[in-house]
Amino acid sequence: MNMKCAILINEKVYDFVFDRDTVTELETLTEVAWEAVPVMDEAKAHRLMAKADIAVTSWESPRLEGELLAAAPHLKLIVHAAGSVKPVIGEEIVSMGIRVTTAAPAISIGVAEYCLGAILMMGKRLKEQMAVVESGGWRSEKSGSAIEIYGAVAGIVGAGFVGRHLIKLLQNFELKEIKVYDPYLAEEEAASLGTVKATLEEIFAQCDYISLNAPDTPATRGMVTRELIESIKDNAVLINTARGAIVDEAALTEELATGRFVALLDVTDPEPPAADHPLRRMPNVILTPHMAGVLNRNGRRVGRYAVNEIDNFIHGRPLIYPVALDQLDRLA
Repeated sequence: MNMKCAILINEKVYDFVFDRDTVTELETLTEVAWEAVPVMDEAKAHRLMAKADIAVTSWESPRLEGELLAAAPHLKLIVHAAGSVKPVIGEEIVSMGIRVTTAAPAISIGVAEYCLGAILMMGKRLKEQMAVVESGGWRSEKSGSAIEIYGAVAGIVGAGFVGRHLIKLLQNFELKEIKVYDPYLAEEEAASLGTVKATLEEIFAQCDYISLNAPDTPATRGMVTRELIESIKDNAVLINTARGAIVDEAALTEELATGRFVALLDVTDPEPPAADHPLRRMPNVILTPHMAGVLNRNGRRVGRYAVNEIDNFIHGRPLIYPVALDQLDRLA
C-alpha cells in the first residue's frame, strides 16, 4: 500500500515548485492529498493530515505544531520544499521521532551562482562603468581601480550549503587563496574544501572579495561590525546574499559613501529599504530585491529535490538533506 502524502501548500506556491512531471512521479510514489486553495490554513491542513505518513510544506505553509501534529498520528517525515524549516517546525518535533528534510540546497545553488556572478563582475566597477556608457561616455575613471579574480583572495563567511557550493564554483578559477569563516567548521574540513580557515578580522582585512553567506540567527545578527567594515581593503568587493540583519547597515552605508570599495547587496534590514535610502543611489552599490535564490526555474528544482527525498525515504535509502533537529538553534 502506498504511503499517504499531505501537501500543505497553497495553489500559488504549488504551481511554483511543482511541474507536471514531478507531480506525476509523486503520485506514483504516494497517495497524494492536496487541495487547490489560495490559502493553506490550519483547518485545511488538519483535514489533509489525518492519515498522512508524509507532509510536504513550503513557503506560506501553516506551522506544524500542537493540534495539527496531533491530527497526524502516522506522520513519519516532513519534507520542506523551501529554505529554512524554522517557519514550519519547532522544538516539539525533536522528541516525536519525525524526520525532517529540506530542499534548501536547491536554493543554495542559485544563490552561490549569483555570488559568483557578482565576484566576476563587481570587481570591474560594473555600475560605474555602465553609468558612464549610458551617459554617452565610454570608460569610467574608476577603471584603474578594477580588480579581477586571477590571483585574488576570496573570503567566504559561512560554510553552509551556499558557502560550500560557492567554494566549489571558485575552484574553477586561479585564485591565490580562499579563506572561510565558520565557527562550526574544523580546520581539517576547511582544508578538505580547498580553503583556509580564518577569522572574521582576517577575512575583512585581507580579502579582495568577501561573500556573506551566514544564516540569520541570534548569534550572527550584527556580527559584521563597524570595525570590520572599516577594515575592508580599498577596491574590494562585498557581497551580501544572506540577511541584512547580520551587518551593521548604518556603518556599511557610511563606509560605502566614501566610494573606496563596491558592494552588491541582495538583502537589507529592513526589506525593502526606504525609497530614499542612500544605498539606492550610490554609484558603487548594486542593490537587488532579494532575488538571488529562487525566481522561476529554480523553484522547480526545489520541488524536484523534495520528491527525490520522498523517493529515498519510501525505498529505505538515506535522506540526502536531513535536518539535524538537535541543531535548530544554528539554522537560519
